[in-house]
Amino acid sequence: MRRNSAILNQPSGGSSRGSFYRTKRRDFVLPFLAAALVLLGSFRLVGFSDLGFAENVSKFQISFGFIALGYLLSWHFAKRLTWLMLLVAAVARIAMLPVETGDLLNRRLWDSKILAAEHNPYELAPSADRLVPFRGDHWESVRDKDRPSRYLPGLLWVYSAFDELGDPQNWFKSLLVVFDLALCLLFALRFGADRAALYAWNPLVIYAVGGLGIDYCLYLLPFVAGYLIWEFWIDQKGGVSAIKASGGIGSALGQLVCVAALLMGIGAAMNVLMVPGLLWLIWHVLKRSGIRAGLVTLVFAAAPLVLSLMWASISLNVDFSKIIAPEFGPGERSISLIPAMISFVTGFQISPIFFLSILCLATVWMVHACESLERFMSFYLVWTIALATTVYPWSILMLAIVGVGQGNYVFRVTSLSMFAYFGAYRIFGDTDVWSMPWTLQVLIWLPFLIAACHYTIGSRTKHGFYVHRF
Repeated sequence: MRRNSAILNQPSGGSSRGSFYRTKRRDFVLPFLAAALVLLGSFRLVGFSDLGFAENVSKFQISFGFIALGYLLSWHFAKRLTWLMLLVAAVARIAMLPVETGDLLNRRLWDSKILAAEHNPYELAPSADRLVPFRGDHWESVRDKDRPSRYLPGLLWVYSAFDELGDPQNWFKSLLVVFDLALCLLFALRFGADRAALYAWNPLVIYAVGGLGIDYCLYLLPFVAGYLIWEFWIDQKGGVSAIKASGGIGSALGQLVCVAALLMGIGAAMNVLMVPGLLWLIWHVLKRSGIRAGLVTLVFAAAPLVLSLMWASISLNVDFSKIIAPEFGPGERSISLIPAMISFVTGFQISPIFFLSILCLATVWMVHACESLERFMSFYLVWTIALATTVYPWSILMLAIVGVGQGNYVFRVTSLSMFAYFGAYRIFGDTDVWSMPWTLQVLIWLPFLIAACHYTIGSRTKHGFYVHRF
C-alpha cells in the first residue's frame, strides 16, 4: 500500500513521466547534434583534403575527428528519422565533390574510354604508344600505367555504358553519390534510420564516395538488395527449408529466391570477391530444396558473371588468368594484416596465391558449416580482409553488407581506425619504398581484431557458433 501511495502521489513531472520525456529528448537532441558535427567536419575537411601539403595533414585529421564524433553519436540515432539521415548523407557527400578524384577511379575511367574507342584495354597498357592521343588532363593520376586492365569485364562494361553518355570525368562522382544514397535508403527501409546511419554517416564512406570517387556502391547496391531479400524472406522465415515447404522454386517464395540470386549475381559480376556468397546460396538451396531448385538458382546467380565473361572472351579475347581480385593482386602503398605479420617474422614476401588458397579452403568449409547467409558473409568478409595482401581503406566498405543490419563493431570501428592510413600516406608516401611504421599498423588493425573477436565470441555464447536464431 505504501508503494502504491508513492506512485499515485507523484507530481505531474514524476520519475516515470520524466524518464519518458528524457528518452524523447535524447532521441531528438542526439541525432541533430550528430548531424551538425558530421556536416561541420565534411565541409571543413574539403579545405584540407590536399595531403600534398604537410600542414594539411593535422587539419585533415581534426576535420575527420568532427565527423567521427558525429558518427559515434549517431549510434544512438532515432529509428524513424529517415529524412534527417538521408538529408545529412546527401549534403555531406555533395560537400566532398570538390575533393580531387582518386587514381583508382581515373584508371577505370581511362579503361572505359579506351574500350569505347574500340581498343582493347586488356591487351594495351595505358603507356602504350598507340594510346598517346587519348592522354588528357588526368593522365598523371592514372595508376599502373605499364599494366593492362585487371578489372572484371562486368565492371568495365558498366563504365563503358556510362561513357556512351558523354565524358564521365566531370559527373561520374555525382552519379556515385546517387547510387550511394539509394543504398542508404535501402538500408533504412529494411532496418530503420538508426541502422542505416551506420553506413550513411560513416566518415570513410562519405570521403571515399563523395571525395575520392570509390565505386564500391556500384556493386554493393545490387548485391545488398539481393542479400536483403534473402535475409528478410528466407532467413527470417525459417531458413532454406522454407522454400521447399512453400511449394518449391516455382512458388512465390521461390521466385524471390531467383530475384535475390540474380541481384547478387550482378554485384558479383563487378567484384569477384562476392562470388562465394553465391556459392553459399546455391549450395544450400541445392542441399535443402532439391536439385531442380538448386539448378534454377544456379542459372539466375551465374548468368551476369558468365555472360560478361563470354562477352569479354568473344569481343576482347581476354586472358582470364590475369583477372584476379584486386585485394590479392599487385598494389602500391597498400597495407595488410596476416601477410604483413608473416613477412615481418620471416623476412620475405609470400605470394598472394598462397593466401588466396587459404581463403578458398576456409570458404569451402564455411559454405558447408554456416547455416545462414548473414553468418557466412560475416566470417568470410573478415577473413578476406585479414588474408588480403592489398588492403586500402575503402576495402572495408565490403563489410557494410552485413555490418549495417547486425550493427557489429567490425564495420563500425575499422571505418574509423582506417583513417590513420591517410596521414601515413602523406608522411611516408614520398619515399621510394612504401613502409608504414608498426605503430600505425597497430592503430589500424587492433580495433579490427578486437571487434572481430567480439563478434566471434558473441556468436558462440548467444546464438551458437553457426546455428542461426530464427
